[in-house]
Amino acid sequence: MKKAILLLIIAMVPALLMAGGKSEDVVKPEVLEVQLIPSRDATYLDAQRLPLQKLLEAQIGMPVNVTVATDYNALIEAMASEQVQVGLLATTAYVLAADEGAAEAILKSLRYDVDDKGALMKDKPLVSGYKSQLIAAADSGIKSVKDLKGKKVAISSFTSTSGFVWPANLLADNGLDPEKDIEWINAGGHDNAVLAVYNGEADAAFTFKDARNLFSKESYFDDIMKKVVLITNTSLIPNDTISVIPRLDPALKEKVKNAFIAISETPEGHEIVYNIYNHEGYAPAVDSDYDEVRLYLERKKEWDF
Repeated sequence: MKKAILLLIIAMVPALLMAGGKSEDVVKPEVLEVQLIPSRDATYLDAQRLPLQKLLEAQIGMPVNVTVATDYNALIEAMASEQVQVGLLATTAYVLAADEGAAEAILKSLRYDVDDKGALMKDKPLVSGYKSQLIAAADSGIKSVKDLKGKKVAISSFTSTSGFVWPANLLADNGLDPEKDIEWINAGGHDNAVLAVYNGEADAAFTFKDARNLFSKESYFDDIMKKVVLITNTSLIPNDTISVIPRLDPALKEKVKNAFIAISETPEGHEIVYNIYNHEGYAPAVDSDYDEVRLYLERKKEWDF
């Protein structure tokens, strides 16, 4: 009897190994590929990637290559093909990637909330959500969302949550057709959308709140708050993510998660992640945090963008 049981166990071993533990089912890269989305000027982000790369290598204990994607879709495609294993994905980009089976959120960013004067509310706890804002040229005559009909409106991209998805729904809620009533300008970054208004290339813009602060350290733009004014805010949007490909080695996923948290808690590391996307810190994320985004994206399908 014992011999028969032993033979049965031996016979089952290959099947058990195949069912639960094929080595090819787990991705263990020799170099961890991390990619940033170009929600800011790509040249600026390029200057930040090497400092982040060095900190990640020190925390994770393996070679890391940090690059900047050409656009949101390029990063999603790179994660879908597993050429990139870690992506700093904006909210909508994460949902699109996750629904393709290309991404799994492990962290969501934390930031200080911003008041209507553009000041960080540093006396309040960090928040895991943010708002989109409608800003306009002070002399544009725009006082409300309805005044946007027939106007030129700058955005960072058509896949940006705060730059387009939430704003398009806001327009529809105010009786405007996002497809027909607005002349959209794809500025290629929130900073560029602000500049489009500042330079008179657009009447208004939708950006994350408050993207005007991206220029707070540049004396040339010391009048930006006067020339580019807040009109209104949208409802709360879940913050952007640090995501990994689903098949990434679980131990490596945990190292990536811990690395970003640890980096954000040091003075040097905090400065780098803040410079990249204004991140103040990170908290664990789950996919269900982004279900409302999916509802808004369903509505977006009505429009041809």
